[in-house]
Amino acid sequence: MEDASPFTPPLAPQHLVLGRFACAALLASGLLAAASVSADETTQVVTLINEYRESGRDCDGDFKPPAGPLATSVALTGLPNISGQDLSNLLQRAGYQAAQAQAVRVSGPEDIAMLMTVLKQQYCGVLMNPAYADVGVSRDGKRWQLVMARSLLSSGMVDWEEAGKEVLDLVNEVRGESRTCGSQTFASTLPLAWNEQLASSALEHSHDMAKQNYFSHTGRDNSQVGERAKREGYDYQLIGENLAAGHGSPKQAVAGWLMSPGHCANLMNPQFTEMGAAYVVNPASDSAIFWTQVLGAPKE
Repeated sequence: MEDASPFTPPLAPQHLVLGRFACAALLASGLLAAASVSADETTQVVTLINEYRESGRDCDGDFKPPAGPLATSVALTGLPNISGQDLSNLLQRAGYQAAQAQAVRVSGPEDIAMLMTVLKQQYCGVLMNPAYADVGVSRDGKRWQLVMARSLLSSGMVDWEEAGKEVLDLVNEVRGESRTCGSQTFASTLPLAWNEQLASSALEHSHDMAKQNYFSHTGRDNSQVGERAKREGYDYQLIGENLAAGHGSPKQAVAGWLMSPGHCANLMNPQFTEMGAAYVVNPASDSAIFWTQVLGAPKE
């Protein structure tokens, strides 16, 4: 087992810089390039990490609440072996403008099961950090590298409703093909329609999470998604909700949901016919940006 090292990037005037970050750090010596794992291995590792993040964990006596799903990042996966190199410079050269990032290098595990055992034992706090939204996984034999990060939010982000409708388009592309979500296989299904009441419910919950700096399906008023939808006048026979945090675009939010079996199953559920989605930004919060997608089927 080796090391985990965070960094803080310099301020970039074209972006909003969000959150509180630690000092820059360098990793130990070594300049070998990291070999990419297969797409299937990457999916397995990220899926297992997301399952781990989705329920609260006791990390050496410090309880960590649930954190949002991570999305696989090509830029983070393609980083060379960062040992002995400045992580911030490598990220900039890869075109990833990071608000916060951390690299973890582990030596010894022969397979994914052994890797996850080490990560849970030694890096629980890193895996559960709500500041991270993206991840890259690579390996060289028994040496594994994980880079977890959150990108800077662009100052030119579209408004919440336009972003929500982009989520709709992306989800409908996903629903147009068969897909396996964990152990469940779904056939392609019909597209969802935009619903203003579900969108308002999504905006309400994203605003509450961002304002009060938490990540949960249970609102601070103890409300659940069904109650919040009814407040907006939506009379449903089926209701569901996906949450994400830290993702700087609709594409990355949906990518994170696809890497989580439960969220993915919601996206592919043929019983849902409508949805709404919204994001809210709070620079002072742990995750900076909070996404809510509400899926429903109205009563006939």
